[in-house]
Amino acid sequence: MAVELMEHQREGVAFLTGGRQGLLAFEQGLGKTLVAIDAFRQLREEGEANRMLVICPNSLKRNWVAEIAKFAPGVTVEIAEGTPKERRRTFANSTAAVVVTSYETARVEVTAVLSLVDRSRTVLVLDESHAAKNWQSLTSTSMRHFSPRCEYRWLLSGTPVTNTPADLHTQIEIIAPGEHALGSLESFLARVEEDPSAAFAKPVLDRLVLRRTKEECLDLPDKTFTDVVVELPSWQRRLYNEMRTQMVCAIEGMSGDQYRAFASTALAQLTRLSQLASNPALLFPDTAQTPAKFEVLDGLVSDILSVPGRKIIIWSTYVRNIEALIARFAHYGAVAIYGGIETGERQEVAARFQGDPDTRVLIANPAAAGTGFTLTAASFTIYESMSWRYDHYAQSQDRNHRIGQEQAVSYLRLIASDTIDEAVAGALERKSGMARSLLSDPQAQHLLSQLSPQQMCSLIASNELPE
Repeated sequence: MAVELMEHQREGVAFLTGGRQGLLAFEQGLGKTLVAIDAFRQLREEGEANRMLVICPNSLKRNWVAEIAKFAPGVTVEIAEGTPKERRRTFANSTAAVVVTSYETARVEVTAVLSLVDRSRTVLVLDESHAAKNWQSLTSTSMRHFSPRCEYRWLLSGTPVTNTPADLHTQIEIIAPGEHALGSLESFLARVEEDPSAAFAKPVLDRLVLRRTKEECLDLPDKTFTDVVVELPSWQRRLYNEMRTQMVCAIEGMSGDQYRAFASTALAQLTRLSQLASNPALLFPDTAQTPAKFEVLDGLVSDILSVPGRKIIIWSTYVRNIEALIARFAHYGAVAIYGGIETGERQEVAARFQGDPDTRVLIANPAAAGTGFTLTAASFTIYESMSWRYDHYAQSQDRNHRIGQEQAVSYLRLIASDTIDEAVAGALERKSGMARSLLSDPQAQHLLSQLSPQQMCSLIASNELPE
């Protein structure tokens, strides 16, 4: 091994190798990948397993290859990707000890994957396993096909519950196929509703889930959170209020069937309000005025970077904002990680941000850069905009509050006053309540599609989530 394992990492290795099946729910930055690699290395040396199949988000495939080269240089690895013919050839012929592929590839190449795992004693690793949380999705269904055929089944996730307790139930079903350890999904959810502490599930979770937080395992610098309230200028306020009024009037005039159709797309509808609060040019490209958040960013970035050596991460939900901010902060050597950057180039961007003193601003989308990157060069983080996705929010925080960070980290959230931003921020805080009872971990999500017409109108008008 190139590194000495920390105590919690040794505990993780023992959990994975001894239990054969388990969800390693280490908080981001605690070394889940390293633990899985070392656990497999030990099993292979002991003759207990021949191969490890890693299924992960597409953006993390090369991260796995790099981590294996770093921590287990004698272990061969191959990525199954490319055209369907190339992928199937890899699954059929690979002699590598580790085969890495994406969830997207695995769910369309089920037969080829099954053939691979049937040829040898296989360790199945699902990285960011909350990707398979939806019981009815093709991804979840595919993983449940693979699981029973593998000697060892390991799930890795820092945020295993991103929406509802159902997320955890689905992942337990993957690692313990046929056990029905938590009962049926319907009965599990009914019991959680009666007992939010989920005490009834504790014996199963203690056996199948190992949860560790950074507070328990690391002596990291403090985190501080500050909400920066942004007042919209009159032109931006007018656009926002007009759309808000139109939405409320439209909902009030809907029939029951019409509202049910609307509710199923509520997130997309509310996103339009978020875009107006962020940058109206996202909806109205001819807008020439500078949005309020950009003006506030100008001042914050200038003040923070007036101190030599400081760096900043700016998180934004919207691609066009990221592209605009790259140009806006070009004089600070701004770089970006988002969907427009090729997957293979993203680690290079992160390395440049980490190592180049003239690259002082990283602008990123949590969906693209929220996992698989170490960005400890920054001690300041600004959220220009946020989505309802708690996993994106939690994972993005941990890019720079992790092993290697030596300074206190400041998080600033730009909240446009009297807008849907307030409801999004409230939802993210509320999520920090629900799954504490399940995993001592901040999770939960208000289900927008279940709001009544009156509740939806109140949310849009007052920016407050119903109890």
